Amino acid sequence: MEHYDLIIAGAGPAGICAAIQSGRLGAKTLLVEKNGIPGGAITAAGIAEPGLFDAFGEQLIGGIGWELVASTLETEGRELPDFSRPMVEALWKYQVKINPFLFACIAEKALLEANVRIAYHTMIAGAEQNNNSWNVSLCGKDGLYTVSGDMLIDCTGDANLTAIAGFEVVKDEVCQPGSANVVLSGIDHSKLDKEALAKAFIEAEKNGEIHYKDLGWFRTSAEQGNFLFLDRGGVNGNHIGFINACDSENKSAIECAAHASILRAYRFLKKIKGMENLTISAFAPECGVRESRRIAGEYTMTKDDYLSGRSFDDALCYSFYYVDIHDMEKGLILEQISPGIRPQVSRQIMIPKGAVNFMAAGRIVSSDRPANSCLRIQASCMATGQAAAANAVCALQEKTAVGTVPVTMVKNILKQHGAIVPEN
Repeated sequence: MEHYDLIIAGAGPAGICAAIQSGRLGAKTLLVEKNGIPGGAITAAGIAEPGLFDAFGEQLIGGIGWELVASTLETEGRELPDFSRPMVEALWKYQVKINPFLFACIAEKALLEANVRIAYHTMIAGAEQNNNSWNVSLCGKDGLYTVSGDMLIDCTGDANLTAIAGFEVVKDEVCQPGSANVVLSGIDHSKLDKEALAKAFIEAEKNGEIHYKDLGWFRTSAEQGNFLFLDRGGVNGNHIGFINACDSENKSAIECAAHASILRAYRFLKKIKGMENLTISAFAPECGVRESRRIAGEYTMTKDDYLSGRSFDDALCYSFYYVDIHDMEKGLILEQISPGIRPQVSRQIMIPKGAVNFMAAGRIVSSDRPANSCLRIQASCMATGQAAAANAVCALQEKTAVGTVPVTMVKNILKQHGAIVPEN
């Protein structure tokens, strides 16, 4: 049985950074990923706009995540964003658009250079504690096999490893909708008639041919001929809801719903003047999921903690965004964050209750729904991934539990690897 120091599940923004950090610290690391490409939401879900790395003129998140994004921009021949820029209320505008495939290639190269073993097309099938380590059952293309690891980090985005390992998870009755992302082309915008669009939409919806969530987030906008889906060229402009895609059954359900939504949208738009040549030139293999379930951690971060910029003695990184909850009925529910606030991320929200050699990172960290809507964005996931790995390796080196590692030791390592850490 192959043995690893760290086994990390999920190669999304959090898992990539966790694995690179672990490997660079000399830990024997296995990264398990169900897809055949790293990047998660950036690549498989088609949201190649990581952020936010800065807040009101100051960079708050650096380290491995920013290194990969900056390298992608430089490879594309594009300038890095100016973090001294002023910010308006629409914080999503300050996310950094990157080429997803280049990002995946650059991230994979960094993983391999850090001596991380990558297991693509593989899923976690079981996890059982064996004295001070874990036996992890993996399902590869040739069937089941078992590896062992001293430390596990869940970066699955759905707390799959946490649930499989027997730790408590939190699943809200209602969760945010996902988005099915495609790239539309062949549109002659000069021929589009908003009034005709509105009339066609109202008639098509009445006949059951289309739903306003296929084309945007608000019925009133659709009835006026304003389609977010069309404005954004198919990217992040629809809502696929009422499904908590935390497991395979519901993940399958949301994918089927997403495909049906895109087909309805395409058939409807194709009939409109100016879109006779409409085509789908690219598509994301997965529906982008904003929220499913989270760990029940040693501490649960609240909206008030986040928006007030509460200081934590064990804070390992920053996060920055506003409360951004997508609701199937109400549309967007936003709460602004005040200038000068720098939200800190406590180590306790990365540790499931009672865990000794297990951590979690990414959108599954322990938080209430409003706080989670801030913590779930990609730059924050990158920061928690790197922080969790640094803490986990320190725990192995010190032969102690993940929650008792000296915080200063972890922070020093993170700073050595380019991360920005709170200094209380």
